[in-house]
Amino acid sequence: MTDLITEDRRVLVFSAHAADFCSRAGGTIARLVDAGGSVHIHDMSFGEKCESPALWAQQPPPAIEQIKEIRGREMSAAAATLGATIDCLDWGDSPLIVDADRQQQLLELFRAFQPDLVLTHWKDDILHPDHMECTRAVIWASRYCFRPGLDIESPPCPSPQLVLYETTLGTAPVARFLPNLFVDISQVQQRKAEALGHLAAQPGLAERYETLAAYRAFEAQSTAWMQGCQYAEAFVRLGTEAAGFDGPAGFGP
Repeated sequence: MTDLITEDRRVLVFSAHAADFCSRAGGTIARLVDAGGSVHIHDMSFGEKCESPALWAQQPPPAIEQIKEIRGREMSAAAATLGATIDCLDWGDSPLIVDADRQQQLLELFRAFQPDLVLTHWKDDILHPDHMECTRAVIWASRYCFRPGLDIESPPCPSPQLVLYETTLGTAPVARFLPNLFVDISQVQQRKAEALGHLAAQPGLAERYETLAAYRAFEAQSTAWMQGCQYAEAFVRLGTEAAGFDGPAGFGP
């Protein structure tokens, strides 16, 4: 399946921290929901240590469990604004570690939900190791979810389309994030900004990611022939559909 925004998709989104899903792919999530898709987000952590700067700036800062509660409310409000459901695996951050037991849990999540599309971090987000650990585990699950010999409660399911979203803001050249797919989010940009506004422990997300979306729209106009696109999100597709890459693909309104 090569199309991204199609009707009635079953979508899993994996995010290392509380806000990653929204900042990188919030507009695309909203569009998938609007197309009748079922979108569920798994945050692997609350980002309680490394991605809650406004809370750590308080004197004295809240206790870790309080930070988790605050971030949990934030991410739930953001997901609801986009129309998606969400939970947190609470595996901790800085470092995020997906060991063998957690890897099996992740595989069970794939098989129980049976997604046809999975969104997660860029695989080589080298300046944020938590992001890379998240994606390493997700790629593993995507390649083993269809194998019958593993001792997992749910039956095997087909391997989903795997699409990777933006690297850490400002590090795309270093991490060699070269998009081969753009999604026009112009019609849902305001909704994405509203969702990001709920993530108050990370101030300024809406403004920064609006700037990025405007730049990605310029790229989309220039390389994916998406004339009239004002805001876009950029991705890298993995798998056989990207093997014969001869230019970026675009998905308009």
